[in-house]
Amino acid sequence: MKEAKRRNLGVALAGIAALGLGAAGCFGNPRDFHPGWNQQGQGGASTGQAGSSGGGQGGSGAGTGGDSGVVTTCSTTAPTAFAVEWAVEDTAHHPTTCTAVGGATVDLDVLNLATMIASHVTFPCDAMAGTSSTLDPGNYTVALRLYDANGVNLYEQVGEGMFAITAGCTTDLGLAPFFSPVITPDQYISLSWSIDRLSSGAYLSCADAHASTVELDATDQTFQWPCTDGKGATKSLPPATYNVTIKLLDATGTPLSVTPTMQVPVVAGKPNTLGNVLFDVN
Repeated sequence: MKEAKRRNLGVALAGIAALGLGAAGCFGNPRDFHPGWNQQGQGGASTGQAGSSGGGQGGSGAGTGGDSGVVTTCSTTAPTAFAVEWAVEDTAHHPTTCTAVGGATVDLDVLNLATMIASHVTFPCDAMAGTSSTLDPGNYTVALRLYDANGVNLYEQVGEGMFAITAGCTTDLGLAPFFSPVITPDQYISLSWSIDRLSSGAYLSCADAHASTVELDATDQTFQWPCTDGKGATKSLPPATYNVTIKLLDATGTPLSVTPTMQVPVVAGKPNTLGNVLFDVN
C-alpha cells in the first residue's frame, strides 16, 4: 500500500473555543507557513460539531498555487474541499505509528465563518491523509484531532487564522504532526535522510538537489514522504525480513539517488531504526 505524500502544515484558527471547535493545538514545524502554533496533548478539548455545509460545485481550469504556502489544485473534477495529511510521532519527536500511540481515528473539523456551519469527517488514523466532504466556497477555520478506539482525544492541532476554498478547487492544508506517548510496542521501519553532492561532499537541501520525495520500498509495500520532512516511519508491518530499497525522487518521480537493496528484519514489538540515509546526487 502506498502512503500518501505529505507536506508540512501550519494552519491557524482564532477564537476556536468560542466557535464550538474546542481548545487550541497546533500544526507545528519549521516549514509552517504560519509560525507560533500551540500544541494540545491528551484530554485536551471537546470534539467539533458534526455536520456538513453542503456542496459547491463547478470551477474550471487547472493549476496549483495559493497564499502562505497552501497548495490549491483546481480542475473540472477537483472537489471543493480541504485535503490534509498527518504524521504520528512520540513525545521525543521520533516517527512512530498509530498503533503505537493507540490512535484509531482522525477527525477533521472545519467551520464556515460566513454561515457558522460546521463540517465534520472521520478518517482511519492509518490512512495518514484525507479529504473533507464537499464544502461551500468561503473562509473556514480548521481543527484536526486524533482519537483512540474509545473516543478519547489523544492530541489535536488548531491555530489562528482562516483558510479559503473556491469552487472547483481543493485546498491542501499539508502535514499535521501528532505527538503522543507510545503505549503499545509496535514494529515498523523508521529513518531520516540527508543529501550531498557526489563530486564535492557538500550537503544540499532538497531544493538544491531538486528532490521532491523519499520512497522506501519494503518487498511488496511502498511508502513515501516529502523530501523536506527529513524523517519518516512506515505503518505497522508484519514481522518478517524485508528487501528494502530507498530512493530520492524528483517531482516527476525520476530517481536522483537509490540505495542498494538491503535485507531489513522487523521483529514483533520492536521498531527498526535505519538511522540516517545519505543520498549522493550528481
